[in-house]
Amino acid sequence: MLSIRRQVKLSLTILEARWRLFGHILRQAINTSPNIAMTKYFQTEGSRQTGRPKTTIVTTLRRDFKSHNSDHWPTRIHSIKDLDHLRDMAQNSSSDWKHLTTAIYRSAQVETSVDVAADGH
Repeated sequence: MLSIRRQVKLSLTILEARWRLFGHILRQAINTSPNIAMTKYFQTEGSRQTGRPKTTIVTTLRRDFKSHNSDHWPTRIHSIKDLDHLRDMAQNSSSDWKHLTTAIYRSAQVETSVDVAADGH
């Protein structure tokens, strides 16, 4: 019987692609459309509409951070200051951005393998 357990789950592939795209956006010039939209998101975040909150890239990234919940990476995305901190991490030549994204990805891998083990598959 052929084993397919070594295949990467689609959710992990999407998570990795999401963070790679976010890094590319953060490294772009501040006056590009994606960066303007991110900045505007934090300027208008206080105005809450009725109904279920919309799923946005920011809410999804927050969920990724929350599932990682490491004291080593106290970074979060709740304000323009946090966004600027992440932008600095992504733009600087240090490997902090790479370490952060790798840690989030590995944390999700562990979560996924625990879910698979609990399901018995």
